[in-house]
Amino acid sequence: MIETAAPHALSALHARLGLTRNPFPPTPDASSYFFTEALESNFYEVLHCLQARKGFVLLTGEVGLGKSTFVRWLLDTLPPEETRTALVFNTFLQGEALLSAILRDFGLAPGVDMDEALARLNLFLIAQHQMDRICLLVIDDAQNLEPASLELIRLLCNLETDQEKLLQILLAGQPELEVMLDSISLRQLKSRVVKHARLSGLPADEVSRYFEVRIAAAGAEGRFCLRPSAARLLHRATGGNLRRLHLLLDRCLYGLAAQGREAIDSALVRAAINDIAIRPVSRPWRRVLRATLGLSGLGLVALGVGAVAIVWTPDQLPQLPISAVTPAVDVPAVAPPAVALLEAQVDNITPPLIDLEADTRRDCLLAIVAQAGSEPLVGFKIPNAAVTHLRNATGLCMFRRGDEHWAAWRDTFDRHTLTGQKASSAGMELQVALVRHGVLEPALVDGLLGPKTAFALGAFQAAIGLPVTAESDPLTVMLLGRMDPINAATPN
Repeated sequence: MIETAAPHALSALHARLGLTRNPFPPTPDASSYFFTEALESNFYEVLHCLQARKGFVLLTGEVGLGKSTFVRWLLDTLPPEETRTALVFNTFLQGEALLSAILRDFGLAPGVDMDEALARLNLFLIAQHQMDRICLLVIDDAQNLEPASLELIRLLCNLETDQEKLLQILLAGQPELEVMLDSISLRQLKSRVVKHARLSGLPADEVSRYFEVRIAAAGAEGRFCLRPSAARLLHRATGGNLRRLHLLLDRCLYGLAAQGREAIDSALVRAAINDIAIRPVSRPWRRVLRATLGLSGLGLVALGVGAVAIVWTPDQLPQLPISAVTPAVDVPAVAPPAVALLEAQVDNITPPLIDLEADTRRDCLLAIVAQAGSEPLVGFKIPNAAVTHLRNATGLCMFRRGDEHWAAWRDTFDRHTLTGQKASSAGMELQVALVRHGVLEPALVDGLLGPKTAFALGAFQAAIGLPVTAESDPLTVMLLGRMDPINAATPN
């Protein structure tokens, strides 16, 4: 257990460590902004879009990834004499109330109705444009906006001259905002996005440098170090999430002071993790933020680029690969029986993860075909990230061709009963598996396939390298059920 100092002793603690201030504060701190290569690229692209008056910019990221800090640094960078800014943090205001808040922040009186308010704002923007000033509207936590309010944002995007937008808009929000903008009703607003900056967690190889920069900014450069093993453990526990990093590192400072150390090691980090009860995460949510999670189009695409599949039934011709990009094999003109066809797809391969000789492999496939039921026999290429966590089990045949891993099984999951209106045993089964893998909160298990369950599916897919569709496709369901949780399998 790490001793925790009382609040009134905090400054004394920092003084004892030779720090002039808290290097790991719990609130956003833009005074010593840390640029990774990806973050720097995003920042200056956003800055350019605003200064070039291109209009509508989107900033998304999970809780704790630094959206508010990004916005503060951006506002500090824009020349104050050339910029007029309206900041909206209360996104529970909707419609006319939201528009009134925008006008007030620009120093304008609200209109008596929507038309008058828009006209008043337009006149203000034209006057500022004539003085060569940038007018910037920043809306934080924009995932709380209702569709009607997002439609209002679209109307504000239309305020423009012949060549430039009069109002620059930055919407910042959690990944749910992306889901909302992917809906058909908001496609016009999404089409106006000129730059989408997705924030990601700190890369594993940047944790030590981040620690050094923060310690140096707090006046104790070179006085403390972070052991490489501790840096790796910190990244596993936080996924590079800055808020979580600050929480753990701040707790580690107490250990440094209490034990008179000059280095944070794995034992100190592990004690901090246990004190705060942080559950380690295997992959940062940034993998989800890099994929477009379009719920309105999920029924149209089963799998995207990189997931190749063949579907057979014992007495039918094979279907074409689901992937339209890279078929796994050439489909023969005359279809042999299902087992022979499947063996043809894995012909001349090395033994699989378990040592299967040709006869044993055939027996495995025959056993699957012999299973009662009409469910199709499916074969999928398995993503590399999932292979070491996948358990051999009855009804699953696994093979390997070079660096590619394949598996075959019967798809018995009853996904047809999954709805957002009626609970089902299949929905419960799916949600329990998502909880086991750490991407869904236990309190959300209700058997209903709602947006949060779909988002958790996308998170799981992203974590193991599948295209993010948020669909309960055969490969995703099989891996959910047969994979050991990556967290549990990750060594300390």
